[in-house]
Amino acid sequence: MRIRKRFLPRTISDGIATGFMTAIIPITFWFEVYVVIPGVHGIDSIYNWIHLGPALFLLFNISANMLATIMCETGCGTEIVNVPTNVNITSGQGSKTWHVCSTCEAVAPPRSWHCNTCGTCVLKRDHHCVFTGCCIGHKNHRYFILFVLHLFIATLYASILNNYFIWFVRGEDFRNWTSLVKIAFPLAMLVVDTSTKQYYLLVYLINMVGMFMTGVLLIYHGRLILSGTVVHERNFHDYNLGWLENIRMVLGKRWYLTWLSPFLQSELPHNGIDWDFIQKEAAKTK
Repeated sequence: MRIRKRFLPRTISDGIATGFMTAIIPITFWFEVYVVIPGVHGIDSIYNWIHLGPALFLLFNISANMLATIMCETGCGTEIVNVPTNVNITSGQGSKTWHVCSTCEAVAPPRSWHCNTCGTCVLKRDHHCVFTGCCIGHKNHRYFILFVLHLFIATLYASILNNYFIWFVRGEDFRNWTSLVKIAFPLAMLVVDTSTKQYYLLVYLINMVGMFMTGVLLIYHGRLILSGTVVHERNFHDYNLGWLENIRMVLGKRWYLTWLSPFLQSELPHNGIDWDFIQKEAAKTK
């Protein structure tokens, strides 16, 4: 993996979103491991140690995949792009063919799109993610989708524990109408209520919202991956090789093991540049 030289967020919105994600991951881990799980099972229960294993696994994969997404270089400028002699080069950005990017002043391959925020053309660009402050493209697509997958599992896991902890274990404190108001306006209520209970409700709400958001993202991007497309190609299926090959195009040849760790080697079967051959292969499967 080639490391990006400029990996910090370049806009205020990216910085806020990335900073929020960087902070809420360890905060949620601490809340679940040191507050919720002992509150559910008891401080000296062996179940606390049983929960610690999957909690650490999810924390590692979420953090490491997020970092890999941010640090992985996805720009066309770092690649050796050999233009085929038998193609017509068009002008403009976002072309499905070989084209000249007027901003980069260079020839970009098919499926490469210029990102004004990142300031470069990105190989097989999917979209710009504000929560990582970078574009998702050919080289870091694997890390992004596994970041979302593990984040969904973690928020689902945490939400199940939190619902039981808030509404049953601590039901006397939270089963009242004021809790509903505090959940509806969590940040506003911190102005008048800085008690521990309000912070519990805030983390509870963030996890619930996170679970639904990552679930929707996982379904949306999962369907794109299975159809061999990216966000800008929702109605363009010329690179669809079948669901298994499409997964390999994103997760690599050892796709079935990549969920274990972002450090596990899984070579991509394509360089992200020469798409004519893939297009011809996809046409044979139709």
